[in-house]
Amino acid sequence: MGELKNRYRSFRLLLLILFVGYLAAVNLFTHSHVINGVTIVHSHPFSKKADHTHTSVEFELIHLLAHYDSLDITLLPLFLIVAFNLLAVLEAPSNSRNHFSWVVKWQRLRAPPQFSI
Repeated sequence: MGELKNRYRSFRLLLLILFVGYLAAVNLFTHSHVINGVTIVHSHPFSKKADHTHTSVEFELIHLLAHYDSLDITLLPLFLIVAFNLLAVLEAPSNSRNHFSWVVKWQRLRAPPQFSI
């Protein structure tokens, strides 16, 4: 059980580091480009000393990433099923002997005895 707690703690720490890194990148490296009279604002780490530009493909990628909707209505039921199953596994009582005892019982079934006449 201690190993599972350590994994859970390290996973929480990893998510915290990822979130803080994302928040820092968004807030510290915001800049804009004016292309054909359109101002494009985005953020990524870059050197302020050197003037940098992007290709048209990079601007298209920035546009697609900025307008991506991860909770599309078609994916919502799948997301809810995965989230509820994950919560059920994480909230299972830790003092129970075997969370999947029904699987173990099913696997231990044996065939009926065979009688020869």
